[in-house]
Order: sequence, then structure tokens, then C-alpha cells
Amino acid sequence: MGFVDMINVLYVSGSRADYGPARRVLQAINEHPDLELKILVTGMHLDPLHGETLQEIVSDGFKIAELVNGRVEGDSVTEMAASLGTYLTGMSYAISRLCPDIVLVLGDRGEQLAGCIAGAVQNTVVVHLCGGSISGSIDDSIRHAITKFAHYHLPAFQEHADRIIQMGEDPKKVHVVGLPGSDIYSDVVLSRKDICSRFHLPYELPYVLVLQHSVTHSYADVSMQINETLEAVSRVKYPVLLANPNDDAGGRIILEKMHEFAECYDNLSVLPPLGSRELFASVMAHSGVLVGNSSSGIVEAMSLELPVVNVGDRQQGREHLACLINVGYDRTRICDAIEKALGDDTYRSKLMEFTANMPSFDTPSVVVQHLLNVDFGVSVLPKLFVDLPTT
Repeated sequence: MGFVDMINVLYVSGSRADYGPARRVLQAINEHPDLELKILVTGMHLDPLHGETLQEIVSDGFKIAELVNGRVEGDSVTEMAASLGTYLTGMSYAISRLCPDIVLVLGDRGEQLAGCIAGAVQNTVVVHLCGGSISGSIDDSIRHAITKFAHYHLPAFQEHADRIIQMGEDPKKVHVVGLPGSDIYSDVVLSRKDICSRFHLPYELPYVLVLQHSVTHSYADVSMQINETLEAVSRVKYPVLLANPNDDAGGRIILEKMHEFAECYDNLSVLPPLGSRELFASVMAHSGVLVGNSSSGIVEAMSLELPVVNVGDRQQGREHLACLINVGYDRTRICDAIEKALGDDTYRSKLMEFTANMPSFDTPSVVVQHLLNVDFGVSVLPKLFVDLPTT
């Protein structure tokens, strides 16, 4: 078994979607005397269109080791695919310079995949948080590819661990740690009155939060998809906040449509990029319902007992979650689902019961303990495919 005195952990972060949930885990790593944390910042963090959220990481006091620009200019699936190559090139050289003992990633973005490949090929231990889930989109392919490059797996739930093991990973290196980001309620520092005042919302009405991303496998339909959602929320009697989509192919089309509708309907407002975790958490916590297809939104909404209208098939692998009201790209059904989320007592009771029964973990402490137990001999050994036992 290989050991090192001080374990150097390099976390690869590309956006609020991974940094927000990982934040308390990173704080726990940073505070441990036997771990040294550095952060490689890339992706949307560096994009002015998305608020240059790099500044949030700096404000939190973390050490930024490298900035890796990789996003190829453009909004099509071609530029999205090409960006993987530039991310991989930049991260390969960054990891070579930094010589971390562990490359740590969370989730299923292309930046994380590039970091995993760059680390694994250079014989660095790769640890993956939140593998094994399914959502029915290109994210699944990226997430499962990360699984095959990672040496240790720290999934949120047992069913995710079972799926990782089903992919041939060694059960001794798969450990359930709970859901990073499930403590989002502790980041809610602004009151509902503060949020309503800040965004000029009437206090007496609940507001709708829309967080919808493009779906890569149906990129040609992105305009229709967001149009149905916007047509729906423009008809409700509640104020609506439209949050920025991510930078996947089609994201700019969505943002343009949001601005177009906001100019035509008084109840719609496009949010500026929400740079801080506290502001995002507060906006989400005080909303009446989340509408869209964001995986990180769904994860965080579960912890806040927030109703979710899940639009389309981007999260079809999560359809069993009791917090979700699943609808297609149909403005009438989306409107009906919003009314159900805000006024159906049976649904509300089901949502509260689901949240109360979620497994409880001290995720930051558990993750730290598994990082301390890493065997640094594994990265120089070929990964073996472990077959499931025959019945």
C-alpha cells in the first residue's frame, strides 16, 4: 500500500453546479492538517456571460492553483465537443505542473471528464463524487466515462453505488457518502423579504423560479423546448424569475428567448448571474416552485422541500423522485403542474415525507476520511474489471 505524508488534493471546478454542492466538502478538506487543497478553475467560472463565478471561490478563501480556459467559442454541439479537447490539453499540463496526489471531481461535466483523463493517464489517483446516477441525457455518458477513469468512487446513495459496481468497479473502492449540497439550507442567509426587495417582487405572492438547460441529444429542438416553458410561465398569475442556463450547446438560444419574453411580459424577469452560493440558495429556498430540467436544481430542491416541475426528458432517470412533477414540453401541462405544485396539499405532504426520509450523512467528514484512506499504489496499477458474482 502506498502512503504520502501530506496529501495534495486538486479539485477541478467548472461552474456553480459543482462548486456549490462541493463547497462544504472543500472547506473540510482545507481545514484538515493532513490534506492540502488546491483548486483548478475552468469552464463557466471564467465566462463573463455567467458572472465570472471565479470570484466566489476567491472570496471563500480557497487557493486557486490554475486557471484553464477551454471553451471553444460558439453555441453548437460541434463547439461543445471541441471544447473537451482544449480542456484536456490545458488540464494535462496543469496536472503535470502541480503534481497532485489526488484529482477530485464532482458530477458529470466535460471539464470533469477532461480532468479525470488527464489525471488517470498521468498515474494520479482520481476520486469521483456523485457517480452512478442516471438522468437520461449526454450527462450519463460523461458521468459513466468518469467512473471508468476514476480509482475511487464516492456516490450519494446505495443505488448509485450498486450501479457503479455493475459497471465493473471494485466494490472495495466504492463508498456511499451522502449527497454533497444537501446542506444548502445552511447557505440561506437572505430572508424572503430581502429577495423580494432585491428583485422587485410582490411579497404577497409566491414566485416561480425557472432553471432550464438545453438537451444535447435534442439540440435542434432547444428553441421549441424553452418556448413552451416560457409560454407557460408567462400565463401564470405569479411573478417569475428566469435563471441563466449553462453553457452547453443551445444555452445562448435559451438566454436570448428568456430576454425576448421578459420584454413582452411584465411578470417575467431575467436574473443576473447569481455569483454567490448564498444568493442562489436564498432565491431557491424562498421560491414557490422550481420549473425546468436542472439536475443540480433538483438535488438542491429536494433538501429545501421545494416543489419541482421537471420539464422534458433531461432528467428522465430521476422520474421516481417524489419531489418531481414530470411533464413534457407542453405549455398547458406545465401551467397545470405549477398550480398543482403551489396548491395541492396531497402533493405537498408527499414531498415533505420524501424529504424527511432522505438518508442523513455528515458528507464533508465522510469524504475527508475516505481521502485519508486512499491507497496511492492503485494509480500505477491497471484497473481491473470486477465481474458481478454469478447466481
